[in-house]
Amino acid sequence: MKKEDVSDADRALVAAAAAAVKKTVRQPFGDTSPALVGAAVRLDDGSIVTSVNLIADVGGLSICAEPIAIAEAARQPDRKITEIVAVYHVPGEEPRVVSPCGRCRESITDYAPDCSVILRAPGTADIFKVRAADILPLKYAEYWRGGRLI
Repeated sequence: MKKEDVSDADRALVAAAAAAVKKTVRQPFGDTSPALVGAAVRLDDGSIVTSVNLIADVGGLSICAEPIAIAEAARQPDRKITEIVAVYHVPGEEPRVVSPCGRCRESITDYAPDCSVILRAPGTADIFKVRAADILPLKYAEYWRGGRLI
């Protein structure tokens, strides 16, 4: 996996995700509190879409922040996602970049296979970016062509 340096624009994308996750949102049963995970995507026109995770009472029904941001970006079919980042917010601390889970990696590579994903080296503040394809090698869809297993 080739790591690339992040730009000031990438740092601004991280800041946008951090700002989104710090805001108070409605939680199940009408409670309000900040979300746990925020995401931000940059589109090829420079615009930024942010989102937060959606917590459900039944945990398996919760939705990560990344697919929510991707869904909002998909409403602009003439635009492409160029970068994506997710941050985790521990109350009382600054949000930190986190790696997408497996389901989110599938969503990212389905909808934005050519984008860059901003990551953080575990246990450090060092952020970098990689190609989306590098975070999900041997993607399931690569085994199918024309509806047939290859």
